[in-house]
Amino acid sequence: MLVVLPAGCGEQLDVPTSLQVTDVTSGWLDAGLDTLGRTKLVPIISFRLVNVSDGPLRTIQLNGVFRRCLAPGVEVPPAEAMVSPANAEAGTCPGEDQEWGNAFLGRAVGRDGLEPGAAAGPFTMESGLGYTGEQPRIEMLQHRQFVDVKVELFVRHRSDPWTSLSEYQIDRQLLTQ
Repeated sequence: MLVVLPAGCGEQLDVPTSLQVTDVTSGWLDAGLDTLGRTKLVPIISFRLVNVSDGPLRTIQLNGVFRRCLAPGVEVPPAEAMVSPANAEAGTCPGEDQEWGNAFLGRAVGRDGLEPGAAAGPFTMESGLGYTGEQPRIEMLQHRQFVDVKVELFVRHRSDPWTSLSEYQIDRQLLTQ
């Protein structure tokens, strides 16, 4: 899919070729104990953005939408009928229609801009939703009812509409802050 966004003064910003996501790390963060004293794990992703265009990029916002993968055994509708189909190139699962949390970065890149070849970040996004359990954290990730999660990254340049940037499967690994 080709996405074109204005970069300013009549120029067009092609997000997939102008802004590259690098240094991606994802996993599950121990968010502490819930009100019942159970361990809570939440999905988290960290990454950098690199300007691979010929000009500066200014006023970039990011939004990460977390979705649980469709559970094994659930019939998968055709991709064109889904809100969040699998992405074979990214290696992600088909996602549930309903969001499982989101994270918004209002000023990933400000008015000062990101010069060609420069990187911004690292940016960290975590879902407010997660899994709770009384067992050790690693056992939670290995539990038979554990359902994987993916995150879809969206970008907005200035006041343009939100556009899909990329998506990532959350790795089944424990991360610390």
